[in-house]
Amino acid sequence: MSKGIDIPISRLNTLFESNLWKGKSYTRYGRIFRNIRDGGIIPEAFDTSTGDYGDVLLNDKIHALSFFDVLPDEDYNGTFNANVRICFAVNLKKLYPSVTSEMATEYAHQDALIQIKKSSFKPTGLTRGFDAFSDYELVKPEDSMNPFYLFRFDTEIKYLINC
Repeated sequence: MSKGIDIPISRLNTLFESNLWKGKSYTRYGRIFRNIRDGGIIPEAFDTSTGDYGDVLLNDKIHALSFFDVLPDEDYNGTFNANVRICFAVNLKKLYPSVTSEMATEYAHQDALIQIKKSSFKPTGLTRGFDAFSDYELVKPEDSMNPFYLFRFDTEIKYLINC
């Protein structure tokens, strides 16, 4: 059962599952953990099939993946206020085959943002290309070369930890 920050993350992931890139091969991870390995940050997510954590790896066999990166520091004033990065890795040709790639980036932003705005996450910024994933050790600049594209929305969310 989800608690704290995982509740709104689960709700938004349900919106993604129901509405975002339907009919496409889309892997939706929940909250990742920023684990340090060999001096770099490795994003790891819980795998319900194995019951263990594993690296969130880019995969050119799927059309899209997303995950939530909750940044380490949070403010508290009766509720917690977290900064959360919602990260996407997409294959533009697979998601938008009839749209030229440079315009398809805007379609991807719009489609993701529509779902985010239906949730309690408040968008505060957009980062495009390799810079969106530059914190993570396993990602290289060539991972965001046409037709593959990386982007993230920086968001804020207020939530409670029920005690």
